[in-house]
Amino acid sequence: MKKIIALLSIAILGFSFTGSSAAENIAALATNIARGAQSDESAYFVMTDRYANGDKTNDNGGQKPDSYESGFDPADYGMFHGGDFKGLTNSLDRLKKLGFTSIWVTPPVKQQTMQGNSAAYHGYWGLDFTTVDPHLGTEYDFKELVVKAHAIGMKVIIDIVVNHTADVIQYSDNNAYVSHKSAPYLDAAGKPFDPALFAGKDTFPKLDANVSFAKKPSVDAVNANIKKPAFLNEITNYHNRGDSNWSGTSVLDGDFYGLDDVFTQKPEVVKGWIEVWSSWITKFGIDGYRIDTAKHVNPEFWQAFIPAILKAAKAAGKTDFPIYGEVYDANPLATAQFVRNQAFPGILDFAFQSNVTAFVTEGRGAEKLVELFNADDLYTTATTSAYGLTTFLGNHDMGRIGMFIDNAASNDADALAKSKLANALLFLLRGGPALYYGDEKGMTGRGGDKAARQDMFPTLVSYWQDEKRIGSDPIDTRSAFDVQNPLEDQIAAMQAVIKANPALRSGTQQIRSANGVVFATTRYLNGQEYAVVFNSGDTAQEIKFNVSTSGSKWTPILGTALSSSATGANLTVKVGPTNYVVLKAASKFKAKLAPAVTLNAPRSDFAMDYLLELSSTVKGDEYNQVTYLVRESGKSWVNIGTSDHRTVKGDTAAAGLYRVFLEPRNYASGTSLEIVSIVKNAANKTAVSKIVKYKVSY
Repeated sequence: MKKIIALLSIAILGFSFTGSSAAENIAALATNIARGAQSDESAYFVMTDRYANGDKTNDNGGQKPDSYESGFDPADYGMFHGGDFKGLTNSLDRLKKLGFTSIWVTPPVKQQTMQGNSAAYHGYWGLDFTTVDPHLGTEYDFKELVVKAHAIGMKVIIDIVVNHTADVIQYSDNNAYVSHKSAPYLDAAGKPFDPALFAGKDTFPKLDANVSFAKKPSVDAVNANIKKPAFLNEITNYHNRGDSNWSGTSVLDGDFYGLDDVFTQKPEVVKGWIEVWSSWITKFGIDGYRIDTAKHVNPEFWQAFIPAILKAAKAAGKTDFPIYGEVYDANPLATAQFVRNQAFPGILDFAFQSNVTAFVTEGRGAEKLVELFNADDLYTTATTSAYGLTTFLGNHDMGRIGMFIDNAASNDADALAKSKLANALLFLLRGGPALYYGDEKGMTGRGGDKAARQDMFPTLVSYWQDEKRIGSDPIDTRSAFDVQNPLEDQIAAMQAVIKANPALRSGTQQIRSANGVVFATTRYLNGQEYAVVFNSGDTAQEIKFNVSTSGSKWTPILGTALSSSATGANLTVKVGPTNYVVLKAASKFKAKLAPAVTLNAPRSDFAMDYLLELSSTVKGDEYNQVTYLVRESGKSWVNIGTSDHRTVKGDTAAAGLYRVFLEPRNYASGTSLEIVSIVKNAANKTAVSKIVKYKVSY
C-alpha cells in the first residue's frame, strides 16, 4: 500500500484544470452534508440487569431459587442481580426528564446462564436469538418497554451480536489458535480453500466437521439443539480455529475469549442473521442497533447485512433507524473504513473518548482535539459524516469516566468540576452522545468489565456500597434513585437548553481556537450561531477568536463566562478553571459574500494511508457547504460527499480546507477521472469550481 500511495503522489503531477460545459448544470447537484439517524439522538446506555428490579419473580430466570445454575446472586458482581424490562419501563419517564431521546440496552436475547464462574447478566452469551432472556422478563414485558418508550417519544436501541454465540462447541485439544498457514480450511473432500475468496458470494464449499477445520469440533448431545435459530446448531457454521490472539486472521475467525465464532463468510449464515435481526424489528418494534465486536467480522458480511436490515426497517415504517458498530480502536484512519467501506452508518467514536478524556483529566491537549475533529473528514461520504458517530466517555468494558476522573482529580470539588466539564464536551460537541447508566449518579468504579457494572438499586455487593461517588457520598445500602446528584441536574439542564437550541446538537461544528487547555468551537444552524468554549486548566483563561455573525451581541445561555465581549467578528471570552460556557448570538447570521470556490490539486501522503485528499477553499469566514463530484471519462457525475466545515492547521492538515477523501483503489489503475466541487452558502447561492482531471496510477 505504501508503494501505491507513493505512485499516487507522483501521479498528481499530471492533473489539469478545465472549465465545465455550459450545457451542464453541475450546481444543481449540490447536496447538504449527510448527518445520519444517530446525529440528533441522545442515548442512555443501560445494562438491564443492573438498573431496576421491577419484577422479583423473574430473578432466577425460571431456574430453582438459590441454585448456582440460576445465575442469580446479587452479592456477587459476576452474577445476575435482578434488573429487568419492567424496571426499565418504570424508569422511562425519569430518562425522558433527563432529556434522553433513546435508550440503548444490552443484548436482551436468551443466554447461556453460566460460563465458568460467571453469569450472562451482561447479555453477550446468546443461545436463543429469537426471544428474550427469562431473567429480564417475558416477551410481553419487552414489548411493553418498547410501547411505553414510543408513547413518550423515545427510541429503543438494542445491542446485538453476530460475531459469536455462547461457548458450546468443544475442541479435541487445547483452545490455542491455529493459523491458516498451519492448517488451511478444507472442503468436505479434503481440498484446501480460502474462505475470503467466497465471502460475499452465493456459493460456498461444502464442509465436514470431521475434515474441514483446524480443530476437530464437537458438541455434547444434550446441547446439540440448544441454540436458535437452527442454523446456529450446525457445527460447520463456526470457524473452529481456537481462541483469538488478536492478530492476523485470528481477529476475524478466532474465538472471542472462548465464545463460538460464527462463520460469517458463509451465505447461509448471512441469510440467517438477516432473518433474525429483521424479525426483531417487526416482532418487537425496536428502533436501532448497536453492533458488538464489529471489527471481528469480515467486511463482506456487513456489506450484505446492514443494507438488508435498513431495508427491513424501512419496510416496517422506520426510516430513521440508527445503527452503530463497536470498533474498539481510537485511530480514525482505521475506524473510518467501517463507515466508508463496510456499510456502517456510524460507529462508536473511541477516538472521541480517548482525546476528550485526556483533555479533561490531564488539563491539556486542545491540539489533540483539533486532530480529532480534522479527522472527521475521513467519515464524509454521500450518505455519512462524523455527525452520525456515537460519542461516549466510558462504558461497561473500559470503565467509567468517573474512574478516570477520580484517578486524576486533586480533591472532591475538582472531581465534580471535571465531571461537569466532561459532560459538557460529550453533549455539546458533534455526534450523538451516549451516556453510560450511573454516570449521572457519579459512579466511579475500580476498573473495567465487572467492576464498572454497578447496581442502580440498593446493592448487596459490599465494596460497591463503600465505593467513592462524585458529587455525593458512597451509596451504602440506599438506592441511587433516591439520591439526587448534581451531575444529573447538570445533564437535565444542559439537554433542555440543547432541545431549545437545536444547533447545539444538529448544527455545523466549526473549530475556532485551540491552545493547550482551551478549546473553542461554534455551532450553526438556520441562521443562528453559538460559541462554545471549554477550559480544562486549573486557572481562568481568556480567549479571543473569530465568529461569523459579525457585529452581534453574545449572551451566555449555559455554563459560566467570567466575562465576554464582541468587537466586529471577534469574540473575547474568559472562562473559569475547569469550566465551560455556551454563548448565543443575538443577531442572525446572513451570508454577505458571493460564493466562489477553488478546487485544489488532489493530495496524498503516508499519513492518509489509502486515501486521496480532495480539498477546496472558499473566501471569507461564512458558513458554507462544499459538495464533491467525481466521474470517469464518459460517465455521469457521482456525489462522493459534502463538507460543511473548514480544517484547522494541525499535524496532518492545512488550515481553511473543506475536504472529502477519495479511494483510488476503487478504480482500475489508469482510470481517468474528473473532479469538481460546488459551494453552497447560507443563502443557498452556489458556485462551481473548475474541473480537475486526474489519472489514477498504481
